[in-house]
Amino acid sequence: MCDSSPTLPNETKHERAKGLAIALFGVLSISPDALLVRFLSTHGADPWVIVFWKLLFSIPLTACWALVEAGGVKKLMNTITSGSRFYCMVVPVQSMIDIGFTLSFVYTSAAVALLLINLNPLWGAILGTFVLNDVMPIRTYIALALALVCIMIMFVPEMVIEVESNATSSLSGNVISLFTGFLCAVYLSIVRKAGQRDISLVGGTPFGAAISVILSAIKTRGRIFPGLFWDTDIWKFWLALLAQGFSIGIILVTEATAPRYISAPEIGLCGLFEVILGPLFVFLAYNEAPSKWTLIGGSLLFCVLAAHESRPLFDKSRQLYQTLSDRFSSSSRLGESMESHRLAEALLNNTDKESVEHEGV
Repeated sequence: MCDSSPTLPNETKHERAKGLAIALFGVLSISPDALLVRFLSTHGADPWVIVFWKLLFSIPLTACWALVEAGGVKKLMNTITSGSRFYCMVVPVQSMIDIGFTLSFVYTSAAVALLLINLNPLWGAILGTFVLNDVMPIRTYIALALALVCIMIMFVPEMVIEVESNATSSLSGNVISLFTGFLCAVYLSIVRKAGQRDISLVGGTPFGAAISVILSAIKTRGRIFPGLFWDTDIWKFWLALLAQGFSIGIILVTEATAPRYISAPEIGLCGLFEVILGPLFVFLAYNEAPSKWTLIGGSLLFCVLAAHESRPLFDKSRQLYQTLSDRFSSSSRLGESMESHRLAEALLNNTDKESVEHEGV
């Protein structure tokens, strides 16, 4: 007889809690990135210098993780060789994403940058429709329309009237943020396409970082050492950049590990916490408060993204509830059937007994 697994729900809850803890740890590790970029640029570091050092420090950890995931140097090289066409696409995209994140935090406020970057699930749905032949659900069309309205609320008033705000913002920074979010969607689409052919692109991150390091070194013409521009304690420069490099490595590991325990929508919802924590850290350190229009439009946009990401979870919960209801109904019907069978047997036995007694008389 098969037990209906009283331990399975506990095991499932444990795995889900583990996945959520991993995803949240990754978000917490990367959330100070906007603050550290602002700190470095405030004390004289050029954006391309920040790109150079933070990505240089991230390469050892991301490369080690790529080797572990691939199963060694030989297997990683075989993966790169077999998926060379996909690597040629994903590595430049990864490099532009790395650069885009840093430039976004320099040239616009952390709140605006993170909100625009986190539009990538919507861009991903559009790309999936045209590139991967996905069927875009109605909720995504609605979310796209609402997101456009929210963006207009955030930016149109600032273009038409003068808005009081002590947050750093510019049109170029907003465009960079929007484009970075789009590139994130492109990256995920390439990874999905490669996955359909059983090709892993785990080596793309360290190679993309290496290209960014080379480009930033060329852009700065070798002026990458803090003695040329830094205006405060030198150890703060290295500590901030080391923290950024390790945070990039940590978020890579957690994003690769968390999907083994929780679903993509749950990971997406955890990622939205950075939209809150990143600007909060900058506000606490520099009193950088976004304008009222950014707060209004940004809050609405956050709600739209959260609702869009959480809808699959509600569908999944509804399916689980229906499955459990059907199981309990089947068990109840089985129990009633067994009880009826026992009553029938008891009645039959009682009838036979009375018949025997009557014959004896």
